[in-house]
Amino acid sequence: MIGKYFDYNATTPLREEVVDVLKEHIGTFGNPSSIHSLGRIAKSKVQEAKLQACKLIGAGEDNQIIFTSSGTEAVNFALKGYLHAFEEENVHIITTQIEHPATLEVCRFYENRGVAITYLPVNQEGIVQIESLEQAMRPNTVLVSVMMANNETGTIQPIKQMLQTIKAINPHVFFHVDAVQAVGKVPVHVTDLGVDALSFSSHKLYGPKGVGALYMKDSTSLQPLVHGGGQENGWRGGTENVLGAIGFGVACSLAYAELPVQYDKMIELKAYLLEKLQTSIADFDVNGTIDTGHSLPGTLNVAFAHIRSEALAAILNEIYGIAVSVGSACSSEKVKLSHVLQALGHSEDRIKSSLRISFGKYTTREDIDYLIQSLSQSVYTLRQMLPQVKEKV
Repeated sequence: MIGKYFDYNATTPLREEVVDVLKEHIGTFGNPSSIHSLGRIAKSKVQEAKLQACKLIGAGEDNQIIFTSSGTEAVNFALKGYLHAFEEENVHIITTQIEHPATLEVCRFYENRGVAITYLPVNQEGIVQIESLEQAMRPNTVLVSVMMANNETGTIQPIKQMLQTIKAINPHVFFHVDAVQAVGKVPVHVTDLGVDALSFSSHKLYGPKGVGALYMKDSTSLQPLVHGGGQENGWRGGTENVLGAIGFGVACSLAYAELPVQYDKMIELKAYLLEKLQTSIADFDVNGTIDTGHSLPGTLNVAFAHIRSEALAAILNEIYGIAVSVGSACSSEKVKLSHVLQALGHSEDRIKSSLRISFGKYTTREDIDYLIQSLSQSVYTLRQMLPQVKEKV
């Protein structure tokens, strides 16, 4: 089934190498807080995983990494943990209109409590214009949170340029980056970027689910969300997920070693997919940008005119065994238009015709060929059902 899987942005398959390491350490059951040998072994494995995560994102020290239960928790920890110090103050937050719900729901939480929030618009390619960020800054702006790579369109934001703009206006503004979709897919180097915090997740880079991480340039600026026994250097209470951390660490190490090769492979596959689409299916548009410098190489969001994406995704799955997405997996059960595609200025009809295709390490050209063949037949079948389209075919 992996060859028919085109929903890598929702989650990735667990790598066999990670499975092997997890089997090897299934007996590592000690509590990392215990002082006996079993506890010390478990603690050393968690620390090793942090070092592996550090290497992947270019962090300097393992104490800059805080393990969480997910990317969503990491985002919540960064935003709520920082904003806690300003509870009684009149502050302002900046984010974008195309963020993941993990960020948007936190912002709505504070907005309902009277905090001023600016949601930056994007252009038709899904990119925030630096001028709009500069204009949004206020004397009381304390936090900016931006998604590095969008989960629906794959569009990548100019993070370094954003940070330079923010810090030039006010060096004390806290800049958090949601890099859940970026880490392991494109180069991410936190020291070079200079960000204050960055969130990422295990299951987006072939590691186990239930593990995420928050990088903090200076963790003393945070207040913990989960109080308890002082784990994670006092920043997150609760016994550590040792096996999850081990699997996450191995996935980070493998991603670091393979990133250049995998990046080039994804660029090639995306170009091949676009070429095949252009020669096989009429009347489609790409949502976002295909510029390799501003988009994830393994993500393509396509609008097929005169069809409905839910019907197309159902046919692909039920008849051809292909898994794709009509939007974000985190909100797929909610019947509403994609807020991301709305922000790009697309019509309701185009949004309802849009499909997200995301691929990764295990995808081959043969898989792309099968996808195109299945897509072409499915789109043709659906369009034949519409009289006004059937006449033109």
